[in-house]
Amino acid sequence: MPKNVRAGKINRRKFLATTGAAAGIATVARPVVAQQQPVKVGLMTVKTGGLAAGGVHLEEGITCFLKDKNSTLAGRKIELVVADTAGIPATAKAKAIELVERDKVDLIMGPLAAFEWLAIKDYLGEHKVPTMGFGGAEDLT
Repeated sequence: MPKNVRAGKINRRKFLATTGAAAGIATVARPVVAQQQPVKVGLMTVKTGGLAAGGVHLEEGITCFLKDKNSTLAGRKIELVVADTAGIPATAKAKAIELVERDKVDLIMGPLAAFEWLAIKDYLGEHKVPTMGFGGAEDLT
């Protein structure tokens, strides 16, 4: 039996040398980890029409928040893609389709009005797009 190993015990010096070498190899031999892609957030808001004031303020508030956080949350970059629904349900649905299929957003915030959300909820459900809506209607809550 080697001098370093006696009845299942390992010499302290040998243990420290072995674990130190293993830690050094692990540090050097680490695979290159790819940068995580930014989280693409689609913001559906009203920027034109009768509800424009609330929609513009909503966008300004979210933009200000992201700017304050350097567009980073939980270590991930956030890319905001804004779509103007004009307060029209058909336009909201067209914009939701653009955000999901063309812009490849990871989640959607909005729309601002409940009647717009009612127009897109089935589409977003079919495509399993996480949504944080701002409008509240009995059919949605």
